[in-house]
Amino acid sequence: MVRIDLTGKKYGKLTVIQLAVDDIGKKKKWLCMCECGNRVIVAGSNLRSGHSTQCKGCQLKAINLKKIKHNKAKSKLYGVWGGMKNRCENPNSKSYKDYGAKGIKVCDEWHEAKQFITWALKNGYAEGLEIDRRDVNGDYSPSNCRWVSRLQNANNKGNNRIFCINGRNMTMAEIARENGIKYKLLHKHLNKGMSIEDAIKRQKENEQKRLFEEE
Repeated sequence: MVRIDLTGKKYGKLTVIQLAVDDIGKKKKWLCMCECGNRVIVAGSNLRSGHSTQCKGCQLKAINLKKIKHNKAKSKLYGVWGGMKNRCENPNSKSYKDYGAKGIKVCDEWHEAKQFITWALKNGYAEGLEIDRRDVNGDYSPSNCRWVSRLQNANNKGNNRIFCINGRNMTMAEIARENGIKYKLLHKHLNKGMSIEDAIKRQKENEQKRLFEEE
């Protein structure tokens, strides 16, 4: 006699079809259908405890996918590590003038790629993020680095021009985006000696004039 009937119940990817083994003194086992179409026989205790939630085929696929994603991340991070060292230590790098030439270094710990990659995977690295130094004048080190979006990284560049608008410190890119004006024209007006307020006003007036002429 079956005390607990699991027929029809679902555990992860497994749906119980029927009782398969009901021998005295042995664990009751159930025939299950996996979402992939495979049929497996699983002990009822493993189903109820959450130990068994998919067939071995799906389990192996999940493990392999995780390895692939992990190795892909490691490959990209190796590139990040190489680029970081290059701009800090290679005088022939185009970026050296903004990093190594200014005294920005890679900490001793991160001279080993493995150490850097381990830190990255444990500290917020995800697809699409870039490494950023909290203090733009500081070195590349665990205490000074984080993972941010490309936009956040661009706003934190040491060569950005920062302006105070209505009590807020903003980069030119942020000002252009927030005011709906073109970054290149804003940059051009500022290089001609125009104040940030006048440059914004000039662009907005020109845009209004253009829209009026198109009507």
